[in-house]
This record gives sequence, structure tokens and C-alpha cells, in this order.
Amino acid sequence: MDDIVRSTFSSTVEFMPEELSRMPLSRWNESIFRYFFCRQLSDAYPDVRQFVECDRIDLVVHSAEEKAFVEFKFYLHPLKFDPYTGDPSGFKGGPGPRNLVEFRKCVDYLHGRKPMHGLSKYIVLVYADPIGQSSPGNMYSVHYDDYLHSDEKVTLDLVKSGGPIESGDDRVQARLFAVG
Repeated sequence: MDDIVRSTFSSTVEFMPEELSRMPLSRWNESIFRYFFCRQLSDAYPDVRQFVECDRIDLVVHSAEEKAFVEFKFYLHPLKFDPYTGDPSGFKGGPGPRNLVEFRKCVDYLHGRKPMHGLSKYIVLVYADPIGQSSPGNMYSVHYDDYLHSDEKVTLDLVKSGGPIESGDDRVQARLFAVG
């Protein structure tokens, strides 16, 4: 299963630049990225079964006796727009303690799922920071480039990285973590 998830992650990240040239990053979210991941998985491994939003897990993958739980986290600096004028009116959110707590909860949640023979658990993390950002406290990369989980009982291994991918004014990074 590890090869399937790793290669699907890689092919999805390799696919991103072309797709970002058609559809700007500002129109993406976690569900859109998951769709592209699932599509890449279907193309490369048509016999692998996929279950989306299965028992509060973003994606469950079955291949013979092996299974994988995959959670997706997709973070960017989304602009808010005035619905009448279309003018930008600030940001909807961004990096910070609340975002980091959400990621830690995701790691702990996957770790806490009942283990079984043939089960692997993964987190696909994609984040984007504005190019030329001058405030390190307002950058996802400060939190996630070298992320270390705070609970020593939880194993979180970075198994694959992708990027940076430049898209307009943003630099996108992708990380695949195995949770144990």
C-alpha cells in the first residue's frame, strides 16, 4: 500500500502545475485536491477501491488485504471578496495557533484509529504562502516545513515531499506523512 500512496502523491503533485495554469490556486480547496488525488489513483491503479468520507476519514483505500486511511489538509491564504463588486476585502484566515492545533488533532485522530494488520495511515498536507511574504509569523512554511509532532507516543514520518510549485503569487509545498 505504501507504494500505491507514495506514487499517487507524486503523480498528483506532478500534475498540479499544469492544472494550476488553468485553474488558479485561489479556487482550490481540500476537496478539489482530494479529487485530483483520487483521479490519479484511479488512473494508475484501477483495481484499488476508494471510499471517500468513510467513517470520518477523508479517503479509505483498499487493495487486496491492505488498507490505507488518508487525511487531507490543504492550507492557503484565501482572499475574501465583496460579493457586489468582486473587490478583495482581506483574508479569510491563515496560519496560526488555531490552524496548527487543527493539524495536530488530525495527526492524533489518525494515530488513535484502531490498528490492524495491513493498515497504513497517511496525511497529505498541501500549503501555500505568498511569494515574497515578509512576516514569518504569517507563513504556513514556518509551521510545516520542518513539522515535529509534540506527542512522543505518535510517530509522524515525512515519507515524501513535493514542490515548491509557483502559482501566480503563491509558492505551494506538499508533504506526505505516515502516521504510526
